[in-house]
Amino acid sequence: MNLDDIDEWNVGALNGISNELTTELNTAAEVAAELEKVSALPGWHSPAADAARNRIKTVRGNVLDDTAVLGAVQQLAEETALAVTKLQTELANLRSLVAAQDGHLSLASDGEVSISGTPEEVEKLQKLADDIETRAKALINQAQDIDNDCAEVFGHVIKGDVTAHGATDAASAFKAGEEQSGLSAPYPPTGPGTEPKDSTAWWNALSAEEQQKVIAEHPDWINNNEGIPTAVRNPINRALLDQAIADEQKRVPTREELAQFYPGLTPAQLDKLYGERTRRLRELQGVQAAATGQDRYLMMFNPTDTEVNAAIAVGNPDEAQYVTVTTPGMNTHGDSMPGMVSEATALKSEIQKQLKFTGQPGAPVSSIAWFGYDPPDVDKTALGAIPEDRANAGAVDLANFYRGINATNIHGSDVELSAFGHSYGSTTTAQALNELGEKGVIDNAAFYGSPGLGWSNEKLLGFIPTPITDESDLYLDQGHGFVMSAHNDPVSEGYGPGNIIPSLADLGGHGPNTNTLPLEHLSSDAATTPDGVVRQGASGHSEYPRPVEVDGRQVLRTPAYNLAIIGAGLADDPKGLLIRE
Repeated sequence: MNLDDIDEWNVGALNGISNELTTELNTAAEVAAELEKVSALPGWHSPAADAARNRIKTVRGNVLDDTAVLGAVQQLAEETALAVTKLQTELANLRSLVAAQDGHLSLASDGEVSISGTPEEVEKLQKLADDIETRAKALINQAQDIDNDCAEVFGHVIKGDVTAHGATDAASAFKAGEEQSGLSAPYPPTGPGTEPKDSTAWWNALSAEEQQKVIAEHPDWINNNEGIPTAVRNPINRALLDQAIADEQKRVPTREELAQFYPGLTPAQLDKLYGERTRRLRELQGVQAAATGQDRYLMMFNPTDTEVNAAIAVGNPDEAQYVTVTTPGMNTHGDSMPGMVSEATALKSEIQKQLKFTGQPGAPVSSIAWFGYDPPDVDKTALGAIPEDRANAGAVDLANFYRGINATNIHGSDVELSAFGHSYGSTTTAQALNELGEKGVIDNAAFYGSPGLGWSNEKLLGFIPTPITDESDLYLDQGHGFVMSAHNDPVSEGYGPGNIIPSLADLGGHGPNTNTLPLEHLSSDAATTPDGVVRQGASGHSEYPRPVEVDGRQVLRTPAYNLAIIGAGLADDPKGLLIRE
């Protein structure tokens, strides 16, 4: 199959077949009814009469089987017409997009896109050409899948496999045929090198009917597939979360049941045991509580053996012009999500305020709390924070998550996408940016309370680890990588008078202390910001994003204000809105 084949598909003929076969059902029903009457042979009782009745019933059965074939072909024609209409519409859109580039792009029948022009023109059009090629090849793949399904159904018809399945009337036989036919749910792209944009192209190539079939029959294909629209994944993940909670509630014993089973435990011991047994349930319920609220989307739900991983957006990231993704650090679990989403809500609100303050009221914003990896814990796996294994593992999925936002957002790669990381999450974030290996996905990045940004995938002489130190290692434009460190933060700043006690970052396990790197250094101290708001500073390791109550209202501290300015794409504003060191 190729694009020319898609153009040549005759949807009108398919619709004509579908309508004609529906009409034929009436004829088949009349024939079956007449044969039913004839088979009675009233008043004739003999062995010959019985033989005649059986023969007529056999003929009637054959008519019903033929009616099932009519139903199968009608169903196939109807679904194929809808699917091909979708393909032809999408192909027409691609051809219009190519035509709009003044002859610089050409689209071949195999889906390949070539660019002509100066080196500057080629560079400018490369991302668009890649996008068109991905979408065109997805159309070809879907057309091939449709063709294969049609061949399979007709193969069953030829073999006589399509029957009435015991139906006793023409309408039931027709329905039985429909159930043995139709297009299958097309499998999404997988394998090495597959990116979210491939899944997006696959999804967009499906007709509405095919999309609903995938949702109904294979929700596991798409619930955590980064290239699928957020509005599609959200209800699937909510249903999976509800079921997981119901299952866990059945499994977990009550405190009273534990007391009966372990009669010798003291109240304190019983409390500890009950807490351990109900941890998983608390984490699931934490995700549920965080996802409950206006304009919240459960983008990812992935319970593992060790964690209840989830990503929750405040505001639809597919429709937003400004999107932030915050990755947490040590001691984060599913029951941490309500706090993270509360901080995301406050951040989104502040971004909207700053956009309005700078003359951009109403711009859509989405702030995402991403907990998609297994960070170390202070109590049990603190030593896991020393190597970067957990950050490296999380970075692959986080990089894919970033790509997914670009793939599903209505603005594409023009969305203002900012990556924020706290504590060990800053290492994971930096690793994810390095993992991307290309500019244009993330526009800004901020690291706060960081133990270090870790080590680059690029090795000196092919084997010597090199630390991530500046925007080039993060694939950011110059001046768009930011760091913040609060007083008495034991991870990034040290503590005590004059920071006499060194910080974890000073040990160099994750590369140089971010306070020494050639990035943009922002303040975490108290300040009056350009919007006239008096803001408190942050102290210690956890206050950076947390608002404080002032005169009955929630006010972000200086570092969170800086995050809002970055997330709003205002870091380069000539008014100098950032509070720098």
